[in-house]
Amino acid sequence: MKLLRVNNFSSEPSLRPGKLFLTSRVRKPRRFDLVSYRAILPPRGLTILTQRLCGLPGDMLEIRAGVLYVNGQEADGDLALKHVFKMQVKDSVNLEYDQKQAYTIPPYTNTIYIALEDKYVERQRLACERYILPPGLRDEEIYLTYKKNWNRDHFGPLRVPQGKWFLLGDNRENSRDSRYLGLIEQSKWVGTVLWK
Repeated sequence: MKLLRVNNFSSEPSLRPGKLFLTSRVRKPRRFDLVSYRAILPPRGLTILTQRLCGLPGDMLEIRAGVLYVNGQEADGDLALKHVFKMQVKDSVNLEYDQKQAYTIPPYTNTIYIALEDKYVERQRLACERYILPPGLRDEEIYLTYKKNWNRDHFGPLRVPQGKWFLLGDNRENSRDSRYLGLIEQSKWVGTVLWK
């Protein structure tokens, strides 16, 4: 068993930065469990990441318009996720959000892009729309890994081979996960999150 501290935004809202959690190899992970694994992240080097196990060997995965499909079935519905939403700056004044996960794109400074929990947006009935990259817009980092014209919101289809997993952060637009790092060797598994 390992007691770890969350050191990034990639699994928000399930795991928040600074919080402690327990991961263990006692229980073999199942689909949609949070798992910790060893990865190399430039420029940090070797680190332990914790993300959601979305694809097992043999699974066919695809992300269409920002929604994950596993074996043809929509898989995001029951997960607590965080996405980037686009809204007018004037509508964001009273919102609580992490300013490190918000940005504007000059010269359109009246529009702000903010990473927010999907359930929060729904509960508050916010005047915003989810920001989704268009199909065919190639992400160079993803292209270097898979040699396909994919991006974070339009990815796949991809079959997970034996001995590998496909992992995604719950904070989908702020996560270096299998879309960027490639499929994860099961031998890199550190443990399954048992307590958070």
